[in-house]
Amino acid sequence: MIQNPNSPPSIPLSIWALGSVSFLMKISSTIVFTLSPLFVTQVLGASMFTLGILEGFLETVSLLARIFSGVLSDLIHKRKSIIAVAYIFALISRPLLALATRMEDIVLGRAFDRIANGLDATPRDALVGDLAPPPIKGACYGLRESLSRGGSFAGALLVMGLLWLTAGNFSLVFWIGSIPTALALIVLLLFVKDPTSEKFQQKKLKKKFNFKELLHLPLSFWLTLLLSGLFMLSNFSGAFLILRAEQTGMDLHLIPLVMIIQNFATAGTAYPVGYLSDKMGRRSMMALGILLVILSDLLLAWGSSIYLILGGVLLWGAEIGITSSMLAVFLADSCPEDVRGTGFGLFHFINGCCLLLANIFAGWLWHDSSPSAMFYASAIVATCSAVVLPFIKKTSPIPAGFQERGESPRRSLKGEGKKE
Repeated sequence: MIQNPNSPPSIPLSIWALGSVSFLMKISSTIVFTLSPLFVTQVLGASMFTLGILEGFLETVSLLARIFSGVLSDLIHKRKSIIAVAYIFALISRPLLALATRMEDIVLGRAFDRIANGLDATPRDALVGDLAPPPIKGACYGLRESLSRGGSFAGALLVMGLLWLTAGNFSLVFWIGSIPTALALIVLLLFVKDPTSEKFQQKKLKKKFNFKELLHLPLSFWLTLLLSGLFMLSNFSGAFLILRAEQTGMDLHLIPLVMIIQNFATAGTAYPVGYLSDKMGRRSMMALGILLVILSDLLLAWGSSIYLILGGVLLWGAEIGITSSMLAVFLADSCPEDVRGTGFGLFHFINGCCLLLANIFAGWLWHDSSPSAMFYASAIVATCSAVVLPFIKKTSPIPAGFQERGESPRRSLKGEGKKE
């Protein structure tokens, strides 16, 4: 069957494979994320203070790994290889956690897991941008995000079932968690292509990556970082949603429903909104995401019943699906392939730092004022972030132009600079 030349291209197999890989890795990482705090406090008997120090250290490790992997993927022109190394680290971490008997064992296993998370995130997002046809870039990012969040949803259900079937055998569940990680590595190696590496080998480029190229990136790139950073200041950990549900008297065994509903909503919105952004524009979809944050915060602030709280959780999950996809597409639109890894590294690092500040501020407001004050503050900050949105161009032709005309990003940027 001959495809209509005017119809949009289909999503490449490598994008589907990357989405499947994300689905499998999220199942595994959700198991680790859910059980590790329980293992540290209930089995090893560590205090909440110790757990807080551990989680803070691990998040710092993950942030640094994201910057490193992004720059490295631009230097060596091999995003897929770095992702594969990340999954090998993750595969090593699962047995370390399964065999852990001391705090040192947990720290080592979780460190390997967070290094894997950091190494994976940046080159993976950059690789989606490299592979995605420009007319359907939003759909490609939305698909990967939907499959990733679907993995979180499936992982949460799997944890509940495995804990029941194994009678709370943490070690066995950690061992089982290594299975989807191994499958993800196999799918990555067999079905994902790396166009950055292939182009580099074909052209045998001798010009080295130069950090000064970042200074020549379009204004839309820096505005995207500003928008993302401000918006992330309005976000907070899912732990606060769980605590809010608990305040309504929700039964303890039903508490995991909070994260299940959130991930279900995220998985259900990311791809449709990504698809619509290719037709209707990115800014309108991002504005919808910001609006859902505000509505969610109001429900969570006013909610006196579990139904209002779960409604707020549903909207919160939907906004994550929308905004995560849109911010990634904004960045991919404005960042040429040669520096896309470094661009996403900065993106993830800034987002991580802002999320850390947001969680500290949220915890302070929750403790010293009230949960409602925390949610109101989140709504106000989200509203302020929307001020940046009108200044970001509707479309950023730089990446598409490179692909359509086959031009070098470096040469086109210099030409653009002369015109200005």
